[in-house]
Amino acid sequence: MLEEVAKRVMEIMEFAGSYAREFLAMSKTVAKVYRFCWPIRVYIGWIFEDLKTAKEVSKVFRVFFKVKSEWRRMNGRELSAIFIDFEEWITFYSIRSHQLHPLDIIALRYLKNTNMEKASKQLARNLAEFFKEHGGEVEWGVEDG
Repeated sequence: MLEEVAKRVMEIMEFAGSYAREFLAMSKTVAKVYRFCWPIRVYIGWIFEDLKTAKEVSKVFRVFFKVKSEWRRMNGRELSAIFIDFEEWITFYSIRSHQLHPLDIIALRYLKNTNMEKASKQLARNLAEFFKEHGGEVEWGVEDG
């Protein structure tokens, strides 16, 4: 019994250490990106200044999510980025009782639609309203496979 408790405490401490490293690494994020795709799917990503930080965050995220690493061009520079499925992310994020960002709410509305035309129109309205208020960029993509 005591052995099990000690093992569980060690697991929690290891997770807490990973979480702290993730939090520190996330502070080095250059940009947070939402990728809206058809068929209806959303990916959330983070772009990092350096590859080491991206790898560190990716390593932590891989414990919970399927991570896709990419290179993104921003301001004439190639930067490392990681992307994960938004639905997986938001479930994990919500369980931890974090407040949703307005773009998270827009992404959730998009995912609820099954009609491409309705989904696209609603998404365009929501994003236009958000960017009018806050500024930013939008990226559209078609998912392969």
